[in-house]
Order: sequence, then structure tokens, then C-alpha cells
Amino acid sequence: MYTVLVISSIACGHALFWAVVLFRLNNRLSNRLLSLLLVMLALRVGKSVTGFVFPGHMDFFSTMGLITMAQIGPLAYLFTRSLFDHSFRLRAIDYLHFFPGVIAGVLATMGLWRFYYVFTAHMIVYVIASAYFLYRNKELYKADDLKWQWITFILGGITILWITFVLQLIFYHPLTYQLIVISAAAVFYSLSLWAIPRSKLFVADQRKKNDDTATQYEELAKRIRELFESSEIYCDPNLTVTKLASQLKAPSYLVSRAINSYFEKSFSELLVQYRIRKSENLLSAEGSKALTIEAIAYESGFNTLSAFYSAFKRINNITPAQFRDRGVDRYPLIVNR
Repeated sequence: MYTVLVISSIACGHALFWAVVLFRLNNRLSNRLLSLLLVMLALRVGKSVTGFVFPGHMDFFSTMGLITMAQIGPLAYLFTRSLFDHSFRLRAIDYLHFFPGVIAGVLATMGLWRFYYVFTAHMIVYVIASAYFLYRNKELYKADDLKWQWITFILGGITILWITFVLQLIFYHPLTYQLIVISAAAVFYSLSLWAIPRSKLFVADQRKKNDDTATQYEELAKRIRELFESSEIYCDPNLTVTKLASQLKAPSYLVSRAINSYFEKSFSELLVQYRIRKSENLLSAEGSKALTIEAIAYESGFNTLSAFYSAFKRINNITPAQFRDRGVDRYPLIVNR
């Protein structure tokens, strides 16, 4: 068990190291939330082994485990939402997600350990909610393929750790603690190995401090606009940042930053904007009723009709059918923006 304790210390220390790096890197909300998530995971994993090796302080370690367990799910959910949306900010109501952690602390001080099962279920409910949020916005977010892979790996890693936590509750045996440590080490180091070569995803945009960088972003953004408007590359339903970067012969992270800086949108948001504009033109064209709404959706680059309806209504506050039936004259600013 002391060997397991050493491995646990290294794995958790690794997670805490990256938590500090992300927290100090910049004030980007997604980095801050990921930093806190890594801290909670490290404390939860470290609690399991440390409490087993030093049973005299089991109440303290169990209390820490219960509190951190209650915070992992909410942090994962809020991180998922903030990763793709640069405008996302925590509202007062969002802090209510952390209230169960306070309840967990109170229950722990009262010695009500049976609620461990409740908060273990609470954690996976939030992971499922995060996965559902991604599924519901797949059409919008999947085009940012690097971020999509990143969040998929993170939620997958959390799910693996959750399974080991469940096994710990069912089988109180040293083997389950070894499984937790081995899984945690594999998850933490695998995430690091993937993230380090793609560290530009986490670095703050320095355009305000460097005029040359701002010029570089502007030139690249103009090339992107020209490519979008001349060849309508956005109509490719499988277009991603990586594919666009390959055509531009530029790094993916630089393409993303140029779009964020020049258009003040994420790549996914820009893609949807152009696709909706294309659909508006098709809907307002003479003889447009010869085309079905579904055909217009696919012609504009959407993979599914539901995604097209959702995006169109979010932007225009009416459905595509209503837009076509009411006529272009009532919406000149939408079509020509």
C-alpha cells in the first residue's frame, strides 16, 4: 500500500501541478474551471489511498472525499459550457451548482456517510448532463475539432474515475484502491500527453500587446473571409478548424485565434453564421418553394434538419418556413447583413 501511496502522490501531484499552471496562465474562465476540476479530482483520488494508509484520520479524509465528490460534476458541466463559448460567464444562479458541496460538508460532520452513494450518483448525473449538452449542440461545436476531442477525453477520463469510485463503495478492499490510483495516473498523464503538444489552446490571446500579431491575425482572417465567400467552403458539412487550417497552410490554433480576434466569434459560430446567411438567400430567392426546407438545410452545410431549425430560429427568431412565407421584404437586414 505504501507503493500505491507513492504512485498516488505522483499522479495527484501531477494533476495539482497542471491546476496551478492553468490557473496562473491567464484569466480565461475555461482554464480556471479546469484548474479547479483538477484540484477536486486530485483531492478525491488522494483521499482514497491516504485514508486507507492512515486509518486514524479516516473521518477527515472521508469528509474531504465527500465534499470534493460533490464539486467534480458541477465543475465538469460548467467547464464544458465555457470551453466553446468565449462569452460564457458565471451568473449568480450558476453558483447554486456548488451548494450540494456545502450540504455534503454538513452531512459529513454529522457522520452521515451513507450519503456517499447519493453524491457518487450526483457526480455522474452532471457528467451525463455535460454529454447531453454536447450532443444537443454537436452541429455547432464539433467543427472546433480540437476542443471537441479535448472535452471528450476529459469527460471520458472522469467517467473512468467515477467507475473506480463506485467499485470502492461496493468492494472495500485494497485492490479497489490500487485500481483507483492506476486509473487516475493513466487518466492524468494521458490528458497531459494529449494537451502539451496542443498547449496553444490554453494560452491567452496577446493581440492587444503585439501589433505585429494583430496584423497577422487580420491578414489571416481576410484570407478566411475570401475563402468562405468565393468558394463557399462553409457548405462542407464536415469542415473543421483543422481542415480549414490545412487549406490555408496555417496552424490550427492560429486560425482559431484569427477568427476570435477579427470576427469576434468562435469558429463554430462563424460557420453557423455563414450557413444561415446562405439558407436565407436560398429561402428568399425566386422560386425557392421548389426546394424543400430539408434540401436548403443540406445545401447550406447542415448535417441535420433539427440543427438547421435550431440555429435558424436562434438567429432570426422565426422558423425557416415562416421566413420564406413572410417574404424577404420584411427582413432586409437579416438577408443583407
